[in-house]
Amino acid sequence: MTFTGANDVEGPGGPCAIDMSVFELAIFLRIHRSARGTSAGEVSSTISHWFQCEIDPQAIERAFPDMVEKGWLVRRETGMRATIKGRKHGRSHLRGIVRMLDQGTRMLDVAAMMSVLKLAMIELDGEHDDEDDQD
Repeated sequence: MTFTGANDVEGPGGPCAIDMSVFELAIFLRIHRSARGTSAGEVSSTISHWFQCEIDPQAIERAFPDMVEKGWLVRRETGMRATIKGRKHGRSHLRGIVRMLDQGTRMLDVAAMMSVLKLAMIELDGEHDDEDDQD
């Protein structure tokens, strides 16, 4: 599949990977926003609140190995941590979601919409990486 730069992981107009589910994106964002390692129970509690439904911590735990294999998360003694690769995927998916809501009209400003959603674009930008941190 070829998509516009709106969702592009590699650069404007090039191929991109739309391979992070909404569930995985929610897991990733919860872990990314934590200043320390995060457990499945902590993630489950937050995501349950976000979606206003009960999310089983075991469902979160089952998602972790695939997300680690894809390079989006790294397991530490204190819990899961986010990686730069995960942040790049998350960022492109959030931009794509805003453009999807915009329905191609370009009436929604991506940065403004992210602000409305309390997901500042800068949150997933930057170059720090938790892969090298040994919590």
